[in-house]
Amino acid sequence: MYYLELIERFWIFNEKAKPGSTAIAMYLYLLKTAKACDAYDFKVSDVVLGKELGLTRPTVKTAKEKLRDLGLIRFQTKNGVSGSYRLILSYPLEAIAPEKVKSSEIQMTPPFQELKDDLNLNVPNLGVKITSSNIDQKINAQSIKPANENSNIPVLEEFLAYARTLAAYQSELDELIKDKYHSWKDSGWKNNSDRLITNWKSSLKSTLPFLKNAAHDDQLSIQTIPDIKRPKSNFGK
Repeated sequence: MYYLELIERFWIFNEKAKPGSTAIAMYLYLLKTAKACDAYDFKVSDVVLGKELGLTRPTVKTAKEKLRDLGLIRFQTKNGVSGSYRLILSYPLEAIAPEKVKSSEIQMTPPFQELKDDLNLNVPNLGVKITSSNIDQKINAQSIKPANENSNIPVLEEFLAYARTLAAYQSELDELIKDKYHSWKDSGWKNNSDRLITNWKSSLKSTLPFLKNAAHDDQLSIQTIPDIKRPKSNFGK
C-alpha cells in the first residue's frame, strides 16, 4: 500500500484542516492498522481503538466521525462486532467546512463506495502521482482483511522462496523453515505466543536468526566427542 505517500498527504492536509490531536492520532493508528493488513479495507473495534489510543468510547466515536466528515475515512459499525473501515485515498486537500456536511451524513454512515476513475492521488513535493484506476485494481484484488484475522496464508513454496531472499538464510535451514511453516499452519497460523500472524514475511524475517542459532546449537550437540587415550601409569614401577 502507499503508506508513506498517505502520511505525507495527511500532514499537508493537516496544515489547512487542523483536525486536532485526537483525530490525528486516530487517523495515524488506522493507517498503521491498514499497513499491517496490507489493505485499505480492514476491521477494528472501538474497544481496541480506545485501549491503544487511551481514549474513552465517546471520544473514539467523536474522532472517527470527524475523520469521516472530513472525507478521510468511511466506516460501518454495529454493536458487539468490530467496525469495518476504509481509508479514502483521494480525499481533497482542502478541508470540508462543517456547515457543508449534510445532516444525513452525520446521522448515518453511507456504505463504502468505489473511488471514481477521474480522481488522482497527488502528493505535492514528492513527485508521486498514483491514478485511482490503479488503486481500485489493488483494492478490488483484495478482500476485506480484519486486523484480528488471518488471510493470505502462503503455500510452502512461496514461504521457502521468500526465506531464501533473506540475509540470515543458509541452505541448511531449509528443513527448519519447512517445520516452522507447518507448525504455524497447524496452529491456525499463530506464532509461539499464540498470536495471529498478520504479516508472515515480517514474522519469518524475525524468526530466521533464531532458527539459525538453533541449527548451530544442534550441530554442536551432535558432534562426536573425541577419544581421549588414558596415559600409561607408572604406578608400581
